[in-house]
Amino acid sequence: MTEHSPHADTGPLPRPFSVAVGESPDGVAVLVLEGEMDMAGIRAFRAGVDEALGDREVRTVILDMSEVPFMDSSMLRELLRLNQELRQQGAWPVLAGLQPSVRRLLDLTRTTELFRLADGRESALRRATGG
Repeated sequence: MTEHSPHADTGPLPRPFSVAVGESPDGVAVLVLEGEMDMAGIRAFRAGVDEALGDREVRTVILDMSEVPFMDSSMLRELLRLNQELRQQGAWPVLAGLQPSVRRLLDLTRTTELFRLADGRESALRRATGG
């Protein structure tokens, strides 16, 4: 029988969630998301979206999620809210670089088809700019 100490090393701690605004051409906003997307990151997510969009008109918002290993239902709700707001303005969100666990959440909740998906940020940028 193996004993499990409550103080056993469970590996590295997850990175705190962060949002950075990436370089983007006119009409496109890029948000680079890192760390676990859970309830604790909602405020940072909203602030990042506000910063990226500002007063500009965009047709595409790329969310680079290649460094997001986990997303919970509270952040899925935020993505759905953003999707609705953007679609009302005639813009599209693109989720780029989804890791398997995040893709699985979208598949299980049948929300995958509500977003445009791309393999990575560069692929999403090429599609958004027609290049």
